[in-house]
Amino acid sequence: MRRVTWLVVAVAAVATVFTGTAATHAGTALLYSWESGLEGWTAANATLANSTTLGVTDGSQSLLLDNLTSGFKNDAGVATVGSGPAFLAWQQAATRLFAGDTDVKLEFDFTYDNANATALPAFGQIGLFLNSTNVGFTQYGTGSLIGGNVGSDFPALGGDAVADGVTLTSNGPNSVHVAIPLGVRVGVGGPASTFYQIGFKTNGGWGGSVDWAIDDMVITGANIIPEPATLALAAVGGLGVAAARRSRRR
Repeated sequence: MRRVTWLVVAVAAVATVFTGTAATHAGTALLYSWESGLEGWTAANATLANSTTLGVTDGSQSLLLDNLTSGFKNDAGVATVGSGPAFLAWQQAATRLFAGDTDVKLEFDFTYDNANATALPAFGQIGLFLNSTNVGFTQYGTGSLIGGNVGSDFPALGGDAVADGVTLTSNGPNSVHVAIPLGVRVGVGGPASTFYQIGFKTNGGWGGSVDWAIDDMVITGANIIPEPATLALAAVGGLGVAAARRSRRR
C-alpha cells in the first residue's frame, strides 16, 4: 500500500507542474512536436524530413534539416492563419505580451550532427525570424541567434541573443535547449493578429553536409494555458489520487 501511495503522489506532483496551475510553475502551450509529419513546415532550398533518431527529445519524431551543405539555406518555416493549435498558442503569447507579461518565451530543443561534414572547423549559423499581423517581420538575423565554428565552439549564442537573455542549456551530447524571451527583439503581434509565421535561416562554410534537428517547440509563461495533452496528464493524476483514497477506505 505504501508504494501505491507514493506513486500516486508522484504522478499528482508531475501533473501539477505541467499544468502550470501553481503560480511558481510556467504553463506550456505546444506549437510543434512533428509527431504528425512536417506539420506544415517547408524549406526554400533545404530538405526537411522527420527523424526518429536525431534530435528526438519528446515523442518519437523531430524535424530534421537534412544534409545541409554550405551557404545560405533560406528559409525553413511555417505560417499559421486564423485557427488551429499553433495559431492559438501564438495568440496566447501575443495576448500575454500585450497584457504586460515579461516571462513569455519561445522554447525548443536543437540537436546537431557533424559526422558528414568536412573542412572543419568552419563557421555555422542559425537565425530565427517571426512575422505577424501587428508587429510585422522581426528576427535574429542569420548568425545572431546561434553561431560558432562547426567542429569547435558551435553552438554558441550571438551577441544580440546574449543581450536579450536567450539561454542554451545542454540536453546531452550535441543537443541544447533554447529559451528565447519574446517581446524583447523578436516579438509577436497583439491579440487581434490573424497571421503568425516562424522560421529559421541557416548558413555555413563547411564541406560535405551537416544535419540539424529541432523538437518540442513550445510557448511558456506563468499565465500560458497548457495544451490539452498536458491537461489530460493532470486528469490522470487526479484519478490516481481518487483511486488511492478509495483504496485506503477498504
